[in-house]
Amino acid sequence: MKSKQVWKKNLDRLTPKQLAKYDDSLEVLRMMRHGTSFSKATKTVGISPPTVKKFLGTVLSKKNKRIRVRKNDSLLRKLRINENGKEIFIQVRGTKKAGLVGKYHSAVGRLIDKNETRILESFADKTIQDAFGKTHSFEIQTEKIIAILERQEEPEFFTIYK
Repeated sequence: MKSKQVWKKNLDRLTPKQLAKYDDSLEVLRMMRHGTSFSKATKTVGISPPTVKKFLGTVLSKKNKRIRVRKNDSLLRKLRINENGKEIFIQVRGTKKAGLVGKYHSAVGRLIDKNETRILESFADKTIQDAFGKTHSFEIQTEKIIAILERQEEPEFFTIYK
Protein backbone atom coordinates (compact mmCIF):
# COMPACT_ATOMS: atom_id res chain seq x y z
CA MET A 1 0.00 0.00 0.00
CA LYS A 2 1.38 3.37 -1.02
CA SER A 3 1.48 6.01 1.72
CA LYS A 4 -0.24 9.34 1.19
CA GLN A 5 2.29 11.95 0.26
CA VAL A 6 0.85 14.91 2.17
CA TRP A 7 4.13 16.83 1.72
CA LYS A 8 3.13 17.48 -1.89
CA LYS A 9 0.62 19.95 -0.47
CA ASN A 10 2.68 21.40 2.40
CA LEU A 11 6.45 21.27 2.86
CA ASP A 12 6.06 21.98 6.57
CA ARG A 13 4.94 18.37 7.01
CA LEU A 14 8.35 17.04 6.02
CA THR A 15 10.87 16.07 8.65
CA PRO A 16 14.17 17.99 8.50
CA LYS A 17 15.83 14.95 6.90
CA GLN A 18 13.11 14.66 4.25
CA LEU A 19 13.24 18.41 3.61
CA ALA A 20 17.00 18.18 3.04
CA LYS A 21 16.44 15.38 0.50
CA TYR A 22 13.72 17.44 -1.20
CA ASP A 23 16.06 20.43 -1.44
CA ASP A 24 18.78 18.15 -2.85
CA SER A 25 16.30 16.88 -5.43
CA LEU A 26 15.53 20.46 -6.46
CA GLU A 27 19.28 21.05 -6.81
CA VAL A 28 19.51 18.02 -9.13
CA LEU A 29 16.64 19.51 -11.14
CA ARG A 30 18.44 22.87 -11.37
CA MET A 31 21.67 21.20 -12.49
CA MET A 32 19.84 19.17 -15.15
CA ARG A 33 18.19 22.31 -16.49
CA HIS A 34 21.69 23.74 -16.89
CA GLY A 35 22.88 20.76 -18.95
CA THR A 36 24.21 18.24 -16.42
CA SER A 37 23.18 14.61 -16.91
CA PHE A 38 20.91 12.94 -14.36
CA SER A 39 23.55 10.51 -13.12
CA LYS A 40 26.25 13.17 -12.81
CA ALA A 41 23.87 15.55 -11.01
CA THR A 42 22.82 12.92 -8.47
CA LYS A 43 26.44 11.96 -7.81
CA THR A 44 27.49 15.60 -7.43
CA VAL A 45 24.68 16.39 -4.99
CA GLY A 46 25.11 13.06 -3.19
CA ILE A 47 21.57 11.77 -3.39
CA SER A 48 20.30 8.47 -4.74
CA PRO A 49 18.44 8.40 -8.08
CA PRO A 50 15.35 6.67 -6.60
CA THR A 51 15.03 9.43 -4.00
CA VAL A 52 15.23 12.11 -6.69
CA LYS A 53 12.61 10.25 -8.76
CA LYS A 54 10.36 10.03 -5.69
CA PHE A 55 10.44 13.77 -5.05
CA LEU A 56 10.48 15.05 -8.63
CA GLY A 57 7.96 12.57 -10.03
CA THR A 58 6.55 13.53 -13.41
CA VAL A 59 9.04 16.37 -13.91
CA LEU A 60 11.43 13.65 -15.08
CA SER A 61 10.82 11.66 -18.23
CA LYS A 62 12.78 9.17 -20.27
CA LYS A 63 13.59 9.94 -23.90
CA ASN A 64 16.04 7.94 -26.00
CA LYS A 65 17.23 6.09 -22.87
CA ARG A 66 18.14 9.41 -21.22
CA ILE A 67 16.38 11.05 -18.33
CA ARG A 68 15.15 14.53 -19.23
CA VAL A 69 13.42 17.28 -17.28
CA ARG A 70 10.39 19.31 -18.25
CA LYS A 71 10.87 23.03 -18.79
CA ASN A 72 8.20 23.94 -16.23
CA ASP A 73 7.00 22.12 -13.17
CA SER A 74 4.47 22.44 -10.37
CA LEU A 75 6.76 21.49 -7.48
CA LEU A 76 6.50 23.29 -4.16
CA ARG A 77 9.24 25.67 -3.13
CA LYS A 78 9.53 27.50 0.16
CA LEU A 79 10.69 31.04 -0.58
CA ARG A 80 11.41 34.20 1.35
CA ILE A 81 9.67 37.44 0.36
CA ASN A 82 9.30 40.90 1.85
CA GLU A 83 5.73 41.96 2.51
CA ASN A 84 4.28 44.78 4.62
CA GLY A 85 7.62 45.62 6.19
CA LYS A 86 8.33 42.03 7.23
CA GLU A 87 10.24 39.08 5.88
CA ILE A 88 8.00 36.05 5.48
CA PHE A 89 8.28 32.56 4.01
CA ILE A 90 5.69 31.35 1.54
CA GLN A 91 5.26 28.12 -0.39
CA VAL A 92 4.75 28.59 -4.11
CA ARG A 93 4.00 26.03 -6.76
CA GLY A 94 5.97 26.06 -10.00
CA THR A 95 9.00 27.54 -11.67
CA LYS A 96 7.21 30.63 -12.96
CA LYS A 97 6.20 31.84 -9.51
CA ALA A 98 9.62 30.98 -8.09
CA GLY A 99 11.19 32.91 -10.95
CA LEU A 100 9.07 35.97 -10.13
CA VAL A 101 10.31 35.87 -6.54
CA GLY A 102 13.87 35.51 -7.84
CA LYS A 103 13.44 38.57 -10.06
CA TYR A 104 12.15 40.51 -7.06
CA HIS A 105 15.21 39.57 -5.00
CA SER A 106 17.45 40.51 -7.92
CA ALA A 107 15.76 43.93 -8.06
CA VAL A 108 16.23 44.35 -4.29
CA GLY A 109 19.92 43.54 -4.76
CA ARG A 110 20.23 46.14 -7.50
CA LEU A 111 18.45 48.66 -5.27
CA ILE A 112 20.97 48.06 -2.48
CA ASP A 113 24.15 47.59 -4.54
CA LYS A 114 23.64 50.14 -7.33
CA ASN A 115 21.10 52.45 -5.68
CA GLU A 116 18.63 52.01 -8.55
CA THR A 117 15.68 53.57 -6.77
CA ARG A 118 13.12 53.00 -9.54
CA ILE A 119 13.92 49.30 -10.04
CA LEU A 120 11.10 48.08 -7.76
CA GLU A 121 8.37 50.12 -9.48
CA SER A 122 7.57 47.19 -11.76
CA PHE A 123 6.59 45.14 -8.68
CA ALA A 124 4.09 47.74 -7.41
CA ASP A 125 1.12 46.06 -9.07
CA LYS A 126 2.38 42.48 -9.02
CA THR A 127 1.13 39.90 -6.57
CA ILE A 128 1.93 36.25 -6.04
CA GLN A 129 -0.42 33.52 -4.93
CA ASP A 130 1.00 30.92 -2.56
CA ALA A 131 0.21 27.20 -2.64
CA PHE A 132 -2.69 27.69 -0.23
CA GLY A 133 -4.45 30.36 -2.30
CA LYS A 134 -3.40 33.42 -0.27
CA THR A 135 -2.28 36.43 -2.30
CA HIS A 136 0.89 38.29 -1.30
CA SER A 137 2.25 41.61 -2.51
CA PHE A 138 5.89 42.59 -2.75
CA GLU A 139 7.36 45.27 -0.49
CA ILE A 140 8.60 48.13 -2.68
CA GLN A 141 9.29 50.90 -0.15
CA THR A 142 13.05 51.39 0.08
CA GLU A 143 13.07 52.33 3.78
CA LYS A 144 11.17 49.19 4.78
CA ILE A 145 13.40 46.95 2.64
CA ILE A 146 16.51 48.42 4.22
CA ALA A 147 15.02 47.88 7.69
CA ILE A 148 14.28 44.24 6.81
CA LEU A 149 17.83 43.70 5.55
CA GLU A 150 19.32 45.32 8.66
CA ARG A 151 17.40 42.87 10.85
CA GLN A 152 19.04 39.94 9.04
CA GLU A 153 22.24 38.56 10.53
CA GLU A 154 24.25 38.43 7.30
CA PRO A 155 22.27 40.16 4.53
CA GLU A 156 25.03 39.85 1.92
CA PHE A 157 25.01 36.03 2.12
CA PHE A 158 21.30 35.35 2.40
CA THR A 159 19.52 32.83 0.22
CA ILE A 160 15.92 33.07 -0.93
CA TYR A 161 15.35 29.36 -0.35
CA LYS A 162 14.85 28.20 3.20
